[in-house]
Amino acid sequence: MSTGFFALGLLAFGSVLGSAAIAQTPTTADMSRSGSVDVEHAGGPFGLGIAVGAPTGIAGKVWLDDWSALAFSFGGALGIYNDIAATGDFLLQFRPFDVGDPEISVPIHIGGGVHVGGNTAAGLVGRWLVGPRAVGGFSLMMRDMPFDLYMEIAPTLYVVDGAGWSMNGQIGIRHYL
Repeated sequence: MSTGFFALGLLAFGSVLGSAAIAQTPTTADMSRSGSVDVEHAGGPFGLGIAVGAPTGIAGKVWLDDWSALAFSFGGALGIYNDIAATGDFLLQFRPFDVGDPEISVPIHIGGGVHVGGNTAAGLVGRWLVGPRAVGGFSLMMRDMPFDLYMEIAPTLYVVDGAGWSMNGQIGIRHYL
């Protein structure tokens, strides 16, 4: 991951957290922050889409209730032949601020999970990196649309096949069914 992408991710995440700290006004309109997730977007609790980042590929999310969800992704690294990776995360969802439009919701999520990745190129002795990761990000949801746009960063500590760490991130879109 390039240093520029890392810096951009930190800047975006910091600005979201800074905005959340400043605008702690709960919403009392139709999109009550204590209400059901289904008032925040059309569609069901299962979302499936695409993401660019680490990994680039398929991304999904299953809402367990109004405050928690499971997220997953499967794909590879852009530009690296035969690279594959998968992530699975448990997320807590927070709605700390009102964006000023009752049709739009911007929940923030934090959580933890696992990252598994490696390279399957024939003849290449690759490393399979496995380790826990922390996740933080936000989604943009509109009430009448069955989509969400999201961005997240995920520092990952690799503990299998060599110790190390990386700062991963994703930007994606999911369609809720």
